[in-house]
Amino acid sequence: MNVNSSSMPAKILLYSTAFVVLTIGMREIASILTTIFFSIFLALIFIPIVRWIKQKGIPSGLSVILVILLFTLVILVFGVIVLKAAIQFGSQIPGYQDQLTALSDNFAKYIPSYGKFSVQSIARSIVSVMISLMISIVNGIVNAGTTAGIVIVTAAFLLIDAVNAPEKLDKVLGKQSELQLRLSKFSKKLVKFIVIRAEINFITAIAIALLLFIGGIDYAILWGVLIFLLSYIPYIGLVIASVPPIMLALFKYGPLGALGVIVIIIAVDALTENVLFPSLMGKGLQLSPAFLFLSLIYWNFVLGLGGALLSIPLTIILKILLESFEETRWLARLMGPIEEVEKV
Repeated sequence: MNVNSSSMPAKILLYSTAFVVLTIGMREIASILTTIFFSIFLALIFIPIVRWIKQKGIPSGLSVILVILLFTLVILVFGVIVLKAAIQFGSQIPGYQDQLTALSDNFAKYIPSYGKFSVQSIARSIVSVMISLMISIVNGIVNAGTTAGIVIVTAAFLLIDAVNAPEKLDKVLGKQSELQLRLSKFSKKLVKFIVIRAEINFITAIAIALLLFIGGIDYAILWGVLIFLLSYIPYIGLVIASVPPIMLALFKYGPLGALGVIVIIIAVDALTENVLFPSLMGKGLQLSPAFLFLSLIYWNFVLGLGGALLSIPLTIILKILLESFEETRWLARLMGPIEEVEKV
């Protein structure tokens, strides 16, 4: 008993040190890790499609080539459209800045200033932040082309091995049925989550982009792509992606137009996240809001924007791993919502 109690501080120190060293190491190679993670998740999304094609009698290599070619074609078509829209939008940002500044100045006239407190200066600061956000979004879209190409090529190589992974595991593991079962459950849960998350983001983006297009908001396709990507960031992703279309609605239709866009985005997001996603995913992989927010901060610190985009999948991987072993299952339940904690 004394040995166990005395070793506990040493274990805590050891685990804490390992965690810090791992965090620092991942941060040093963040660009490489981000590319690898995106490639892995992209490959996992395509695995069900490749296996379905393979079941039709087409060889594995040809199935992978067909899927990658189709995906590349879609990316090229949408990439050209989105890149053109992003460049056009970027060239018009100075004009939008003047309009937004004029609106904020007109609004500030109706609010008195007190001493050093100036509503007009605060409004101009808000305008500056919004414009900087728009510029960052445009630059990010324009610079994403090279990274996307590397991710697609890496995912293609991963797919070639991943399609035949079950057969390889059967030969390598042999009689180790328990480990094989755990690996099988792990991969199925992970693929299920990534595929369903991509489907939900796609439905959300298509619905909002279509409504924006019907409402006459410029660059609706661009905002749809942005919403699809940033919806992977919990809580703040959709908010960031919503800023440009809300601003355009404000310029075109006034405050009521901006309010209409806000209502549309909130309604679509509420429908997909609170109704559609739980019905497809179930409650097995839910995370508590507090832990999800902490994971967002951590992965953003380690991997930057890529970590923020991947924070949910990476945290889901951690939870699935902890759930796969009896001695760590209680930790997985602590990561979940309160209903799961009550089961511990």
